Amino acid sequence: MKRYFPLLVLVLLPFWVQAQTSSTYHQEILKHRAQEDSVFKHGEKSPLTPEDKATFAALEYYPINEAYRVKAKFVRTANEGVFKMPTTGPRTPEYVKYGELHFSLNGQQLALNAYQNQDLMKQVQYANYLFIPFTDATTGQETYATGRYLDFAIPMGEDSVWVDFNKAYNPYCAYSDGYSCPIPPKENKLAVRIEAGVKDYKKYGKRMAVSKKMAVYPGGDQVLEDFLYRNLVIPVAVRKAHISGNVVFCFVVKPDGSLTNFEIVKSVRSDVDSAVLKAARKMPKWEPLESNEEIKMTLSLQVPRGKPHQQDLTKAAY
Repeated sequence: MKRYFPLLVLVLLPFWVQAQTSSTYHQEILKHRAQEDSVFKHGEKSPLTPEDKATFAALEYYPINEAYRVKAKFVRTANEGVFKMPTTGPRTPEYVKYGELHFSLNGQQLALNAYQNQDLMKQVQYANYLFIPFTDATTGQETYATGRYLDFAIPMGEDSVWVDFNKAYNPYCAYSDGYSCPIPPKENKLAVRIEAGVKDYKKYGKRMAVSKKMAVYPGGDQVLEDFLYRNLVIPVAVRKAHISGNVVFCFVVKPDGSLTNFEIVKSVRSDVDSAVLKAARKMPKWEPLESNEEIKMTLSLQVPRGKPHQQDLTKAAY
């Protein structure tokens, strides 16, 4: 008798492909992301609940792409009036449109408004701070439905500035209830895909009870994690291209513990998929916890670029 369980996922977060880069910019973004992840994991003001913090490993990001660090012309817009920016809650903070950023991206001429919060500007540390909320063609699909944000500083004596979408981040309401987050004005809707910065938040780390009918890897999750890492050989072309992503694959555990029917559920790239399946097919027999049944298992292996790093294996609902 076959039994296909609801997709119960063993999430390996994260496996960092060994890839060296001489790019100072790439290192800057990697450092920035590590700091962001640390704030979410350990910060007192993290938007994550204690439960989510316990299993949080890292945010999901688009691959670093320097094409999304664009040179823009900054145009100061004087004499703008104060307006109340709508939020996801009852709060309506007061902003002023401070300037416009004009730039070219993906063959299109685009513009974004930069806003100044009228309360924050009174604080010394935020006197030069500008806020850029935006939506794009990924919004509501791969990125948070309300939109994303960029931090910006008032340019001092120059009109040519950098806008870095690799640092685009989600509002806190993407991670937890109880926050009131500004909704990007329609003027800041970009008609292109901004495949950079933080993606939508998925609670891969949220734990669930393990079904007694589930099959287990001999030695447990940590042994499984170590096995896949040892056997996963990332192609040189993938390392050079700085490919990253989350490969989801499934297989069937037969009553005797042998494995069959390996399939890709979510692809990153064909050569990455092949490398993951090659490693998976080397797994020894599993231990089925219910006899005379075939059990379908699903594993998710995240493969971002960067320095070697490992996190604990966690179980999650998929």
